[in-house]
Amino acid sequence: GRRRGRPQSRVAMDAGQLAQLEGFCQALYNAKTEAERVQAHQTLLPLVQNPQCMPQLQFVLAHTSNPHALIFSATGLTKLITSNWTSVSDQQKEEMRNFLFDYLAKNGPDLYRAAPMGVSPVVRLLCRVLKLAWLEGPQYQNVTDRVGQFLQSSPLHWVLGLEIYTDLTTDMQPSIGPSMSRFRRTALSFRDTALPTIFTIGMQTLQQVTAGNITVSDKNEERRLLKQVLQLACNCLSFDFMGTIPDDTSDEQSTVMVPHSWTMLRDEGIPKLYFDLFSRSCSAQWPECAQLCLQCLVLLSALRRSFFQKEEDRAKLLASMMQGTTGVLAAKMGLQDHGCYHELCRLLGKINAAHQVSELCASEQFQVWIEQVYSFTMDSLRHWEVMPNSKHYLLGFWAAMVSPVILLAEKAPKALEAYIQQITLAYVESRLFMAEASADVNNACDWDDPLSDEVLRSEQLEVLSSLGRCRYQDTAQYVMKHFEEISRLGQQGAVPQAVFESKMTWLVYMMGALVGGHASAKANRAGSESAPAHVVNGEIAGRIFRLISFTDSKATPCEGLELAYLYFLEQFRKVYIGEHAKQVVQQQVSERLATVLGLEDENAVLGLLINKIGNNLQQRYGLEAVVKKTLALFHELAAGINIVHTSDRSPHLIVSGRLLLKNDMVKYILGNHAAPQFGFLNTGTKYGKFRTTYYHTLGKLLFMDIRDNREAFEKFMEPQSQVLNTLWQHCCQGPQALRQESCRAPLIGLCRDLRGIGLACTSCEPYAMLFEWLVDNQSPANSRVALFSRALDVWCDEPDVTTPLLKFMAEFVHNKAQRITFDQSSPNGILLFREASTILVTYGTRILQRTQFQDVYAQKYKGIKIALDMFFYALHGNYTNFGVFELYSDNSLAKSMALALQMCLAIPLQELSAYLRALTPYYYFLELATRQHMSKVMELEPAMLNTLLQAIEEGLLSFETSVAMQCCTAVDNVASYFYQQCQGKGRSSPEQERVRRFLAEAPERTQRIMRLMFQLVMTGEFNSTWSISRPLLGLVLLHGDFFLQLKEQLVASQIEERRAKLRGFFDDLMSGVENNLSTKNKDHFTRNL
Repeated sequence: GRRRGRPQSRVAMDAGQLAQLEGFCQALYNAKTEAERVQAHQTLLPLVQNPQCMPQLQFVLAHTSNPHALIFSATGLTKLITSNWTSVSDQQKEEMRNFLFDYLAKNGPDLYRAAPMGVSPVVRLLCRVLKLAWLEGPQYQNVTDRVGQFLQSSPLHWVLGLEIYTDLTTDMQPSIGPSMSRFRRTALSFRDTALPTIFTIGMQTLQQVTAGNITVSDKNEERRLLKQVLQLACNCLSFDFMGTIPDDTSDEQSTVMVPHSWTMLRDEGIPKLYFDLFSRSCSAQWPECAQLCLQCLVLLSALRRSFFQKEEDRAKLLASMMQGTTGVLAAKMGLQDHGCYHELCRLLGKINAAHQVSELCASEQFQVWIEQVYSFTMDSLRHWEVMPNSKHYLLGFWAAMVSPVILLAEKAPKALEAYIQQITLAYVESRLFMAEASADVNNACDWDDPLSDEVLRSEQLEVLSSLGRCRYQDTAQYVMKHFEEISRLGQQGAVPQAVFESKMTWLVYMMGALVGGHASAKANRAGSESAPAHVVNGEIAGRIFRLISFTDSKATPCEGLELAYLYFLEQFRKVYIGEHAKQVVQQQVSERLATVLGLEDENAVLGLLINKIGNNLQQRYGLEAVVKKTLALFHELAAGINIVHTSDRSPHLIVSGRLLLKNDMVKYILGNHAAPQFGFLNTGTKYGKFRTTYYHTLGKLLFMDIRDNREAFEKFMEPQSQVLNTLWQHCCQGPQALRQESCRAPLIGLCRDLRGIGLACTSCEPYAMLFEWLVDNQSPANSRVALFSRALDVWCDEPDVTTPLLKFMAEFVHNKAQRITFDQSSPNGILLFREASTILVTYGTRILQRTQFQDVYAQKYKGIKIALDMFFYALHGNYTNFGVFELYSDNSLAKSMALALQMCLAIPLQELSAYLRALTPYYYFLELATRQHMSKVMELEPAMLNTLLQAIEEGLLSFETSVAMQCCTAVDNVASYFYQQCQGKGRSSPEQERVRRFLAEAPERTQRIMRLMFQLVMTGEFNSTWSISRPLLGLVLLHGDFFLQLKEQLVASQIEERRAKLRGFFDDLMSGVENNLSTKNKDHFTRNL
């Protein structure tokens, strides 16, 4: 069966060869031993990799009766035609399409009975042929005529016809990937031509099934038919009508954008049709059909508002939806099936999301419907452990009601407010039951515990914060009552410690959610008798702060509870900022948060937050997650800018960092930031990354406070000065003195601290202070900044040291927001660049000498990535005049450029592809080098330059858009440089010689890039035609003769009927294009392309 070089005609196999191939297919899918399966895999693999084997696979498909051989040949053909479609002739396409239709018409029903798993691959192959050929002419678009013949035959032919439609509607959905733009055009053409007919057929079939006009004697066949037609209707309704390719991770398709001409959906009987089919499927115990009915109803309830010409049509649809769901809920129909339960929750959520509360209330069904939904929700919350994730839709339903109920005030139905509150209380109860169950080690729970899943937890707390806004005081009192009771039982030891901690954690989270939800909400309804919000918030906060001081006095902390405190403090921060804004506006505030908490003023309230932060950094540093969240909260407080709207609606800007500077604890931290009691700074290098965040935050506060006061900055930096001076003294004794183990931790800590302070330098003044502190001597050899290159030299084999050091230097030379500005007469820009150059050369020389690595990414590529980043920033910083180096025979630019290029060459191409996301600086650097320093790049040996161009060629094929764009620009830089040097008149320069030598020795490299670019353009697989057109013109002008050959090759590779057309396109491409690379000429070429 492995005759590869045969011509493209039907390849006959004898019975023995076919039987042998069937045996291999049987072994591939159903091997008795692993060796047998491997042998079958090796034998069959070439068949699905070589386009020449298509006729053989078609022969197998036509003649085999073995289901495994059928599956293999159909899936193999699908793969081959998808990747080699352009080399399939029109005649072959036509033949394949007709063959597949005839094959299914003849053998389909028997296959369904004997080997149902063999049907789908053949149907998928047919649909793929239809999809790929769709835009090639109307003869491929008459799919409804061909499938119509199936729908007029036996029930199994009918099912088969519907399966073709179902698979076709699935395959036609556009998706992200190769040939995306072409498939998008295909999908939109399919939407306008065949999809309306297909949907009409599906709906008519459903109506006939419901009316009893279709009788199928075999119950299994009836079930298969109903499932198929429901799946088809669901596919049609969920089609991507706008071609937007929505992201799969987004929760729901928000609106269904059906075309205006699908008038049958305006018929008010359509929802009833689906509810009747749902009831019928439940009675017959066909759960998969029942689920599909509900999925279709979810899509119907999300029809776009503008689809209905009259509002009453939409109101009728809503009434039918309400009536149907009321019936299902009242009879508890099908809800024991988890799939149906989930889809019903989705349906209720969607009905609510698609309509405003006033529209829901206007329906006469509303009262009965909302009662049923309420009792269903309460019932679900009592059984909280069943399908907990589906309940998110139900809770979302009630949470979405809260704002309208508060807004409508007296106009809202009376029962709604009570319902929402009861559900909120039941939800709080259910979380406490969950806490008890999760604390029990013997309880084998099959649900995810939100306390250990941050995403799930934040979803649930978000819902609770919305629900809690309705009758806020009553809900808060209820939660506080539980809080008091569990506190009392816990302190008496009446409940197990694990249960106490788990319940308390949930209560703290829930109190945080209530406070956070109310902080951003409008004030309570006018005329309500409940206490003002800030009083309730104060009472909640008072309890939490008392609990914090109780647990802080304990030696063993509970991590879950500590994280819950931080969540609460983050929510309480919003309240505090809001209260502070109120005070700024109305100087005399009678009701103050501070009064409720028994404190003097708002600054004392802030003190409670800061004290907890200070405490955690001093005592809770054993818990990594707690340290991380504490520092994040501290940073948010220091760097946050909040816009608060006060009661008179005027916006006020509150910079919370300024408030912090008045606080004693903050003053203490700023004055003693490196003190031993901040334990997390001294727990080895494990928490190193947090030091950067810590100093970034402190730097923000410091620069806000001192502006450009150098004495204050020097005082703050004293602990770092001591470390720096000690290390500098070691360094002066001889570089190897730095290699002592006692120097390791201080060096790493210093680099991380300085990087944090560097991050906080967002303008010229702070950066200038840091620069002068570090570069304390104009002579590079005697300046403290030289410590880093010397340390790098001796610690080069330790990524624990080199990574923080390189990261600090990359930050130090980065001119973000134009913060690095030196006087015109100042040598500092050159000093800074030379230091970066020294670091790069030191690191590069050492890393290129090493050959053995245990973890090649951590020990080699990560360092190269940061070093290239640093060099890119230094070259791009705009603070160095690079001409000076050549003028004064300073080789630091030449050396560092050569080494950076050597580092790029040290990464093999396959490794570059494997670590592409991590190594994007590689491409950013190459683009910059080819743009500004091409003469230095040309100093490489031709073989090395060849390797770099090969890497750029690989990058053009990358799915990472930024990499592909950088490669386009790099090719443009190279092609333009080559072209200009080749055009040079007069005496030949060394640069021109190098370019001519390279083009004479290795012209095929740039020619290959040109070939690839034309292929990318012709297959439509490159996202930006503009970006690819700029380098293409340079390549065409550089290799004029090769361009003419390439044109002929590309034309010859097409099938006969397309050749003249493509030749015409190539002629049009060059019409009016001149022999130069001016911007005007490039623009003209881009338009032609």
